[in-house]
Amino acid sequence: VVPNEKTATISMLSPTNVTRTLNIPIGRVRKLNLADNVYSAFTVGDQLLWGAAEPLRRMLRILINRG
Repeated sequence: VVPNEKTATISMLSPTNVTRTLNIPIGRVRKLNLADNVYSAFTVGDQLLWGAAEPLRRMLRILINRG
């Protein structure tokens, strides 16, 4: 999880940082008012390597398994 700081966000949550890697950095995690266990998060992945939905699918699986 990337800290919610401008410099960390710019350097770590960018396509250039994850190009040609299987890393899935996430940041801007926020609890939503919908329910006690509902959160939003920003994620970045290499779309050519993964496909557009794969990073989100994997991060959701990780978060659900932690609960």
